[in-house]
Amino acid sequence: MNAPGQPLPPRRDAGAEERIDVRRYLSALRRSALLVTALVVLITGAVVAASLSLPPTYTATARIVFEETTSVLGASDSASIQRRLATTEQLLTSKRVRDAAAQKLPGGQLGGGVESSVDQNANIINVIGSAEDADRAAAIANAVADAFLSERQTIDRRRIGTARRTLQRSIDELSAKPGNETQIAGLRERLNELGVAEVTVGSDLQIAERAEPPSGATSPRPLRNAVLALFASLFLGILVALARDQLVPRLGTRELSRILELPVLIGVPFVRRGLRGRRRSVLSEIENEAYQTLRAAIEFSTSPEDDRVILVTGALHGEGKTTACARLGRALARAGHKTLVISADLRVPKLHEKFGLPLDVGLSDMLAVLDWEAQTGVEPELLERATNVVVAAPKGKRSPGYLHVITSGTKAKDPGRLVSGQVMRVFLEDVRRMDYDYILVDAPPLLGLVDSQVLSQWTDTLLIVSRLDRITLEAASELREVLDRIETRALGLVVIGVAGEISPYYMGRRPAAVSGGSETPA
Repeated sequence: MNAPGQPLPPRRDAGAEERIDVRRYLSALRRSALLVTALVVLITGAVVAASLSLPPTYTATARIVFEETTSVLGASDSASIQRRLATTEQLLTSKRVRDAAAQKLPGGQLGGGVESSVDQNANIINVIGSAEDADRAAAIANAVADAFLSERQTIDRRRIGTARRTLQRSIDELSAKPGNETQIAGLRERLNELGVAEVTVGSDLQIAERAEPPSGATSPRPLRNAVLALFASLFLGILVALARDQLVPRLGTRELSRILELPVLIGVPFVRRGLRGRRRSVLSEIENEAYQTLRAAIEFSTSPEDDRVILVTGALHGEGKTTACARLGRALARAGHKTLVISADLRVPKLHEKFGLPLDVGLSDMLAVLDWEAQTGVEPELLERATNVVVAAPKGKRSPGYLHVITSGTKAKDPGRLVSGQVMRVFLEDVRRMDYDYILVDAPPLLGLVDSQVLSQWTDTLLIVSRLDRITLEAASELREVLDRIETRALGLVVIGVAGEISPYYMGRRPAAVSGGSETPA
């Protein structure tokens, strides 16, 4: 056990190293949840709107089968067949074929799109026609298929005719010279084969299936597009969130402790207002137990004689230091300590809301009187009016604990001058002489304001509250420099926003640390 006045050493978590990156990524996604949601909604909505605004497109397919026959015009091996199929695919969408197909359609124009594909495993050629009308799409596909077959026959006949004329010239030249009977006989046999081929030209390509009007539009498909856009935008949103986290890196509990060179006294889960059900109940129990642990840590690491006045602050606004101060005050009072909580954040006062108190006479009013009258102490009557009894001193019981709260009071014109002036030092000296075991001072953030840096000179110790989804590496480094400049000892860190571990020990229902349940950190 640590001696009074000594900070608690940081604890090692054997499993923290393994989970720290995963938790950081999950925290980054939680922080950017609104951004990710906005990206998903905008992108998906835009894709659906565009899909609905586009005219429907219908597609129809005519299939041509290629029969592997012995060719007189070239080799019929596998490589040759693949080349012929590739040539056929290019020829299908050529301008000559398209123009010929257009002549077969009403109006003399295609009025749509034509595509082709080859299934080389089955030697099938697909002719795909598209248009804004189902019948028109089928007509385009069939017209292109017919025009292609006709064009292919014309080309083959032309090639065969050219080959026959070449052979006939060769025969005529050889016939003029004696002794060429064998060559002439071979050429004549070849000429006969070409004659047979000319009769059967185009028999290797036949329409296997004519195009039929489709029953439904091929595009647009709003539902399919919406699903694809949803997943694509979600993936994009996650990338943006992680990239944003890398550009503005957040800290985990261990990194924050190392940078500030302070032990982590407790880690508190953040219970959001909208959370309901069993999870909220369990997290609230974990939260309550965490502040009981903080109370014990304060008792072990401070002495009521020397460390009575504790300044509760943080690096930035909205990290939860006011909530932590209020709950710690409750916990100390319930443990039997006479506790006073003072709202010294005169710029953005929130402490009165945590206890449900009105902003009546408070700290600013007492400081204003001290400043105006240049007194050396606070009038007892004014101090009594400003002190609110939240937990009354018990009667006839052993426990002497009670809780008093001094709110910020009337809004001051120059709050920074009052809090950081000598009148605040006089006030704290008067309060220190009172019969309190602990005096908690809810102060403004340390960064960007001089209030807390001056207040730290008149308090005994500091309690730093940091919220993981608010504190950045830059802010933590700047906070470390501020802590190095001030001489007041820091007890340790209260880290808000850690992951709550579910345990059966938290299943029992206990009274909340502050009436009203969990509040938004201030």
